[in-house]
Amino acid sequence: MNTINEAKSKLEISQLAQAAQVCGIASHSSLPLSVRAAVAKADASKQPLSIEELKEVCASRQTSELAVKLLMADSCQIVDTARRELLKRQPQLTLPGGDLYPEPRAEACWRDCQEFLRVIIYGVACNCAEITDAAGMAALRQLYTRMGVPVSAMMYALNQMRILSSKTLETSGQIHEMESLNMAFDDLIKALQPNQPMESRS
Repeated sequence: MNTINEAKSKLEISQLAQAAQVCGIASHSSLPLSVRAAVAKADASKQPLSIEELKEVCASRQTSELAVKLLMADSCQIVDTARRELLKRQPQLTLPGGDLYPEPRAEACWRDCQEFLRVIIYGVACNCAEITDAAGMAALRQLYTRMGVPVSAMMYALNQMRILSSKTLETSGQIHEMESLNMAFDDLIKALQPNQPMESRS
């Protein structure tokens, strides 16, 4: 019986992982088709917008190409610094018995943070405040619950990422894009909260 339950649990987790999706920008009918296509292509490969895609998106949405490039260039450092700040505050997370132990659990968390920032940067390029996919985020929340992911710790890391990425834009005078960035962070953080409704956006 235990073997059957374990197999069922693994299947459910696998299904949730497949359904989990962060980016919902490509489904916004209010965005030009070319912008939606560029984001969909980049997101499918889990990559930043290419130089050509970035030029096209920023020109179409009248956003700063420089701001997006600065965020892309700093993204790894932003996540790494947020990780260090989180572990300085909660070092027990990665110790035996901690919510991010063993190491593969911690690495999965940092990868998710990197993915969150990638999608937020898409949002800045597109001047899009609502960046998340409602159904995909519902699956992600269920997955986090099943896997025992410490969402409160992740929220702390996300807030650190917000501070660091906002500073990148503020220092370079990209104020409008900084506002877009903060709205995108708001949308993501709200979508990660429990008991969010599954709703479609247009």
